Amino acid sequence: MLSPRTVRFGLLAVLTALIFSLLGALFLAPPAEAQGAILNGTLKAQGESVVGVVVVVSDSAGEEVGRATSGDDGKWEVPITKLDEYLVSIDVTSLPEGVGFKEGATNEVLKEIDAWTREKFPVGFRLEDGGAVPLLTIDPLWQRILQRAVSGLRVGLLVALAAVGLSLIYGVTGLVNFAHSEMVTFGAVTAFGFEAMAPSLPFVVPVFLGIMAGAALGFVLERGLFKPLRKRKMNNISLMIVSIGLAFVLRYLIAIYFGTEPLAYKHYLLQTERNIGPIALPPKDLVIMPVALFLLVLVGFLLQKTRIGTSMRAVADNPPLAESSGIDINKTILAVWIAGSALAAAGGIFLGLTNIVEWQMGEKLLLLIFAAVTLGGLGTAYGAIVGGLAIGMASEMTSMVPFLGPDFKFMVALVVLIVILLVRPQGILGVRERLG
Repeated sequence: MLSPRTVRFGLLAVLTALIFSLLGALFLAPPAEAQGAILNGTLKAQGESVVGVVVVVSDSAGEEVGRATSGDDGKWEVPITKLDEYLVSIDVTSLPEGVGFKEGATNEVLKEIDAWTREKFPVGFRLEDGGAVPLLTIDPLWQRILQRAVSGLRVGLLVALAAVGLSLIYGVTGLVNFAHSEMVTFGAVTAFGFEAMAPSLPFVVPVFLGIMAGAALGFVLERGLFKPLRKRKMNNISLMIVSIGLAFVLRYLIAIYFGTEPLAYKHYLLQTERNIGPIALPPKDLVIMPVALFLLVLVGFLLQKTRIGTSMRAVADNPPLAESSGIDINKTILAVWIAGSALAAAGGIFLGLTNIVEWQMGEKLLLLIFAAVTLGGLGTAYGAIVGGLAIGMASEMTSMVPFLGPDFKFMVALVVLIVILLVRPQGILGVRERLG
């Protein structure tokens, strides 16, 4: 005979599985293929912009897709709306006098677009000028440093947004939640699903619904999985192993319903960078960065100025004392799971806006999230914010080192983590524990 407790636990597990299936069927259904991007390039000869050159783009059937004329800065762009192999060619009659092609180069380039992996697909032509060779002009060093710093701030804000949720959950429950990365992905793909269902709505609607879906996922996981396991006196090491398994389950459910092909949000897909003084940013970054900063400030305000925030800090400091003071620990833990999952979903949506949406995007970010939490101090929300900003800044500034490619920037960020922890083992804002 099965005990009533075992039966209740089994029914709860089945209910959780059904909720996951319904969420997948409703929000993660494969979207329509209709997307968009642009083919673009900059025509230069010996470092000087080539103006007035006509560039023609044709599809695999030989039909002309569009044409563009290079501007004063030598730039051109042609929108495309389908996956295909495109022939990009220069109308040689439009080339200025004295400008031609380098030896071995032609006026035609084949460009195959087999996935919407980015907003812009660059196409290059090898031009040369028969006249004097001018010096190649590049941005001054201070301007490039400033541009990288702003990019590092953007990356740091997104990492911090995801890391705060993980830090809150750890601080209140003591659980290292490896499934947090999939909450990041879940927010991004659910927002994508809502956008595909109602493409005419303002993008703020799918963003809000994606964040609410992330909060709902946190509610389901806490009430349907982790709370029953805690009642069965399962220790945090065992719960961590459960979270690893849960991460794999969520990841492959997302892969089944969403697909493995990288895609991009249709809103804000085609954007021209805007110059704000010496800094060039796409308009979407001018929205993402202030909103992410606002959410982080809001978290700090809620922790300091609200009753639920006080309860979270009390439970994190001393659970028995908090419970004896009349604080409902289970409700506090539930609030932490909901808030942490919503923040992770928001981070995933903004990350998908700046890059692409794919089923492994959270997994790729997980190491940086853990690094931010550890660097800032385990269990401290403010530490996660500081750690995220530090990791983002270090990873982006690395790209300015000549002998280090973009693949090494995460390595340098983790080296910074190790160096700081050698000096301050408890993290930047962590508190050193007394032993003995």
